[in-house]
Amino acid sequence: MQNSSSTSAERAKEQFRDCSRVLIFDESLSVLYSTFEVPQSELSPLTKVFGDRDDAIRSGLTIDRKRYEVHRHHPPLVYGRSMTEEPEVSEGAAICKVEEGPTGCPAYTVITYKMPHVSARMVQLLRDFCSTDMKQ
Repeated sequence: MQNSSSTSAERAKEQFRDCSRVLIFDESLSVLYSTFEVPQSELSPLTKVFGDRDDAIRSGLTIDRKRYEVHRHHPPLVYGRSMTEEPEVSEGAAICKVEEGPTGCPAYTVITYKMPHVSARMVQLLRDFCSTDMKQ
């Protein structure tokens, strides 16, 4: 029998095939699944975007050494876009928090996505994944 974190990883591979990056980690900052080499220093700041809205907008999201401006702060979802390129080639990013993830503690799923994939679709995919596949 597979454990919950490996099941979540398998579902993430399937669910997020249109994403450029996918990361799942828990409150202890243990990476459960990732499609890229995750700088350990980026994990803790990602957990803090669920606090104060103004702080989240000010600090943004840093994923794989790239900054994303926070445009929407609606915990358990926070999302935005990179703003260093033209809007047509910018990259979206979203993070979702679940209170009890596959390891029994809070867990986070992060995705990034490029055009033609838009936040309206990708954030809904993330929300659906977290509500069904990130439970213990």
